[in-house]
Amino acid sequence: RRQEGLWLPPAPLPTSPACRTGAVLLFPSTSAEHRAVLRLGPHRGLRAMSLCAWLATPAPRLGALLSYAHEDGHSELAVRGHGGDRPGSARFILGDGQFRELPVVPLLDGKWHHLCLTWSSGQGQYRFYVDRRLLAAGSRFQQGYEIPAGGSLVLGWEQDGPNMDLGTAEAFVGHLAGFALWRRALLPGEVARMATGRGLPRGPLLSLADASLQGGVRRVACPCLQRCL
Repeated sequence: RRQEGLWLPPAPLPTSPACRTGAVLLFPSTSAEHRAVLRLGPHRGLRAMSLCAWLATPAPRLGALLSYAHEDGHSELAVRGHGGDRPGSARFILGDGQFRELPVVPLLDGKWHHLCLTWSSGQGQYRFYVDRRLLAAGSRFQQGYEIPAGGSLVLGWEQDGPNMDLGTAEAFVGHLAGFALWRRALLPGEVARMATGRGLPRGPLLSLADASLQGGVRRVACPCLQRCL
């Protein structure tokens, strides 16, 4: 580039932590056809888990961010936002309809944010982080429960039945990046390192590299997340 007759080197890429996230998916609208599907193979069930991702949504509510259902069609796990008069809240649903409320107002400003949700069966402990800050936590939630293997994890909408029929929540609209699932509850320091761009913890069970895209969901090439919006 030139400035007043002088050649200057190209401007460096931003050093934001959101420049090292891997694949970026765009969910263009609230349609049952727009989804990304990941298969949880015949491994042992999950007695602990962590779900983490970067997301940006222009919508006034979170919608159905993800859901996991066993091959028999029984819903085992979901994270979905409320509609109506509670757009700033989402439900973390686990097992037989048990849930905890999560505050998601910080995610609804149209900008990129990093989130992590962890849970462990032993004490039923769960933690919800946004941009490495702990926003919700508790214990004795589905204590002793095991999430069965052999099902499908769907990003962008809620499964409700063996044929992945659309559930009750609106679909997620926006961008999703760096999604990964672990079979353990990540430590706060691991969450902070991800949110500040120092890489994923070792051993994720699933990531966006495993996703099958359906409908209008597409991969977007972005050197840094801010350039996707």
